[in-house]
Amino acid sequence: MWLKRLKYYSIFLMIAFCHCGEAKPEALNVGEVKCAHCSMSIVDLRFHAQLLTDKGKRYHFDAIECMDDFQKQKNIKAREIWLTNFLNKSEFLTKADAIIVQSNKIRSPMGAGLAAFKTQEDAKSFER
Repeated sequence: MWLKRLKYYSIFLMIAFCHCGEAKPEALNVGEVKCAHCSMSIVDLRFHAQLLTDKGKRYHFDAIECMDDFQKQKNIKAREIWLTNFLNKSEFLTKADAIIVQSNKIRSPMGAGLAAFKTQEDAKSFER
C-alpha cells in the first residue's frame, strides 16, 4: 500500500517540477497563430508580443497595443511579457528591459506605431 502511495507522490512531484522551469518565449512561424485580442493572423513578427499569465497560460499578439488592451480589458496578471526586437525579429526582449517607441515612422499592424528596441541607440532613429 505504501509503495502505491509513493508511486503517486513521485508522479505528482515530477509533474510539478516540470512546470517550474524558466519561462521562455515561443518562436512562431508567420501566419501560424492568431492574435488573442483582435484575431488577426500574426504575419509581421517584428511586432509580435507574448504574455504568460501567473497560471501558465500563454497569449500571442500581433502588436504591442493589442497586448496592452487585452491585459487591461481582461485584468490579467502577467508572470512575464516578451516583445520582439523590431530590428531583429528572432530576438525577444522582456517588456521591462525593452525600449518601447511610438512613432509615425513605424507602421504597426494596428496602427499605433509602437515597436520594441533593445537599446536607446537602436530606437533613436525611430523616435519622433
